[in-house]
Order: sequence, then structure tokens, then C-alpha cells
Amino acid sequence: MRESLCHAVHKMCRVTLLHRYHISNALRHIEIYRGQPEILEYLVHHGDCPQVEIAKEFGVSPASVATSIKRMSKSGLIERTIDEADRRANKISITEKGRLVLARGKEECRRIDEKMFTGFSDGEIELFSSMLSRLADNLSPDNMTDKEIIKMFIDEENKEEKE
Repeated sequence: MRESLCHAVHKMCRVTLLHRYHISNALRHIEIYRGQPEILEYLVHHGDCPQVEIAKEFGVSPASVATSIKRMSKSGLIERTIDEADRRANKISITEKGRLVLARGKEECRRIDEKMFTGFSDGEIELFSSMLSRLADNLSPDNMTDKEIIKMFIDEENKEEKE
């Protein structure tokens, strides 16, 4: 039993790494990078907002967001305007180019996901999804939300960097 458990975990990790590689590679070709799709998606759903709001939403430092914002601004995916309520701050908004790149990125991700599940029936996908939920529940302290898990992970990374 233990050997089969090790094999299963190894295969799950391998699939995760391969999926991440294919997604990163596909997005790189359309000039969008890790972390940027989430910011663009946030802007689509929440409209113009200050940089600090984005940092707070994703549980990262304003400096981390600033790096992504600078790169996306240079690429024409977003634009910064002075916040009339606080002239020291900028408001970030998605551009039309940003919307198009985000749509292309979503399409690339969908294509890769479909490729990954080629040959699986809907029932098999539902069963697999159910099993993954059970695995996540077994590891999740107090049934944390995805946002809480990401924040926990980022906090742990930041703690390790300081040590």
C-alpha cells in the first residue's frame, strides 16, 4: 500500500509540474506572465482600483504588485491614472489590449486543460474532481478557502526569506 501511495503522489506532482510548464509556456508566447492573469481578471471584475487594493486582495506586498504593474503597463495591458481622491496614488485599469490578451490566455488554458483530459469521460472527470476535493479537505486546516491557502503559502515563503 505505501509504495502505491508514493507512486500516486509522485504522479500527481508530475502532472502538476507538467500542467504548470505548459500553461507558462503558452502564456509566455502571448506575453503574459505568472500572476498577471489574476490581476487582469481582478481588474475586469472590480474596475479601476489602487495598487494597494490589488496587493491586499492577493495577500502580497505592494512591492510585488508594483513589479507586475510596471511590466504590464510597459506591455500596454494596463494603464495607471492619478487617483482623484488621493493624488499620491495611482488607479490601475485594464486596457483593451489587456482584455484581448486575457481572453487569449483563457483560451490557451482551456485548450491545455482539454488536452490533459483527452480520453476521459465526464463521469471520470467528476470522480477525479471528487477525489481531489477529498485530498484537499484532508490537507486543509479548518477547510480554508483558496484565498486563505494562498495567503498562508505566501506568508510562509516571506517568513523563510527573512530567516
